[in-house]
Amino acid sequence: MFEPSRNRGVALISVLLVVAILLAVAANLMTRHSLVISQNQNTYSQNQALQYALGAEALARQVLFEDFSTGGPEIDHFGEVWAQAVLPFELDEGGFLEAQVSDLQGCFNINNVLGSGDAGLKQMRRLLINLGVQPQIADGWKDWVDSDDTITGFGAEDSEYLLAQVPHRTPNTLVTHTSELRQLQNVTAEELALVLPEVCALPQSETRLNVNTAQVQALAALDDAIAPGNLVALVEAERTYASVADFLTDYPDFQAVQAQLSVTSEYFALHAIAQVGDTSFTIYSQIHRDPNDGKITVLSRDFGKLFRSNVEVSTTDA
Repeated sequence: MFEPSRNRGVALISVLLVVAILLAVAANLMTRHSLVISQNQNTYSQNQALQYALGAEALARQVLFEDFSTGGPEIDHFGEVWAQAVLPFELDEGGFLEAQVSDLQGCFNINNVLGSGDAGLKQMRRLLINLGVQPQIADGWKDWVDSDDTITGFGAEDSEYLLAQVPHRTPNTLVTHTSELRQLQNVTAEELALVLPEVCALPQSETRLNVNTAQVQALAALDDAIAPGNLVALVEAERTYASVADFLTDYPDFQAVQAQLSVTSEYFALHAIAQVGDTSFTIYSQIHRDPNDGKITVLSRDFGKLFRSNVEVSTTDA
């Protein structure tokens, strides 16, 4: 028989153990409950941000269609509504939304190397040289997308890629994303950083450059007689040419490549970022506008492209 004092001590210890266990269970439940709440909040914020981003895409589609319907399909330029910079605006949930639309027919289409003849290949080589990048990349790209097994210049076909550490094959068709340039042999990250901002991947092999929106490097790649340094003033000027003929009147150096020029565009890109609370979501949508009826089609969406604001805010001292 235990003494009464010892019995009370054992009972007290038992009670303390039960209380400790209950406190541990309660703390664990509270922790799990907090995690569930946090996960639900993050999921809600992410879904909200996604919907806002998709809303920006829907608005861009509407603006492009209205531009076609009311402004007419005869000309596209930076003075139109779709090209205007829009300041980020606040969202009701706390956060902001910013979107920008760009003309994809102002850059060099890397699928043009599959066009008739070798004009596209020569232009890609010229683009690379002007950027200070090894021109052999153009040969590798030609082999990456063409349908034959014949090696072009310093290029490579399946026979080379199957010997890589991670064996793979060339797609042998039009590509949908410029990131495939990373798959080429002997291309450095530094070279890609110079090339990627100047190129795009459009689902055609003979797209034309819009002279009202084309940038320096894309224009300079058209012909050896066109020097990049002479194009800075052209690109910085307000361009609203109603026809290629009007453009050639001011810039006769482009006479030899006039068949590759246009004053209208079919392909555009919407890049938007939506932030709700601490959660942000980006979307990059490639959009096609039918030149015949203005029908808008989203060709692809990329949710991983880094968003860089093009809005400049200047401040002055009071």
